Amino acid sequence: MIRLTVDDETLHTVRLAISPLWEAIGSLGILARYRGEAPSPYANWVRTVRRAAPAEVVGELVEALWRPEPSPLSPARLPMPDPSRNTVTSELEHLVRLSGDDPEVRRAAALLSTYWDHAVAPYWTSIRSSLEEEILFRGRTLAVEGPEAMLHEVGGRVLWSKPLLTAPYHRDLERTVTRSRLLLVPTVFAGGLRLLVEHDERLAMSYQARAAGHFHVLTARPAQPETDDRLALLLGKGRAQVARVLVVPRTTTAVAETLGLAKSTVSQHLAVLTEAEFVWKQRLGGQVFYQLDRSGLALLRQLGL
Repeated sequence: MIRLTVDDETLHTVRLAISPLWEAIGSLGILARYRGEAPSPYANWVRTVRRAAPAEVVGELVEALWRPEPSPLSPARLPMPDPSRNTVTSELEHLVRLSGDDPEVRRAAALLSTYWDHAVAPYWTSIRSSLEEEILFRGRTLAVEGPEAMLHEVGGRVLWSKPLLTAPYHRDLERTVTRSRLLLVPTVFAGGLRLLVEHDERLAMSYQARAAGHFHVLTARPAQPETDDRLALLLGKGRAQVARVLVVPRTTTAVAETLGLAKSTVSQHLAVLTEAEFVWKQRLGGQVFYQLDRSGLALLRQLGL
């Protein structure tokens, strides 16, 4: 269990960030944790990765992940997530630089790059979109109601009771965090491994993003050809396209930009889907977000999408 005693000065520095590297390492934790059949919602992803990714690459990375210190993938060596490094390539390059170009770390970075291409990259567009929406959602609570309200709502077994922040961890770890900067990193692979990294007066911790509950949708196999697209047959091609991107909350503008459609066209599709109770909408501040309702998600699962 992680137990962080957080002072007021640190509390007001709480921020959120995305890290492709942390996501990749979290996904390795899934493969390491479930050597056989993985449970829902990771089962299909694990089966796919074990078929697609080179076994020797996965094996060496899993071994490095659990190796006692010092390990090329130990938290002490991982860089702090930074919005200026928003690709796995830039994060891996930074990891190597931080190590002083250590050959062991350089090899681990090369293996991680190969692993990423097979295990995470095919799904990264959907995963990244879900994480960006997570940052937006949590950020609004942080800006409007303050850091304590945001910490109370994080969920994923992360609990806040001032001044104590607790979360499940593979070992007991207690810290008193004073005059520091606290960074929370949402990840859809939180079921595999929680990361905690400390550098200087900065501390970062991963937590389970809300979209982890839709992990099977985020990592669904590519859509079937149009001639065999059952969702399009039911809803129509345009509405099927819109429905597929609403596994995470999006505005009309975000949907239009993702699909390359006119906002007016997207608005018409959203109006029909909302009227049919296939999606719900919610106003946050000056924006309206849409997301698949339970019935919509159930239909996608039933169709195997």
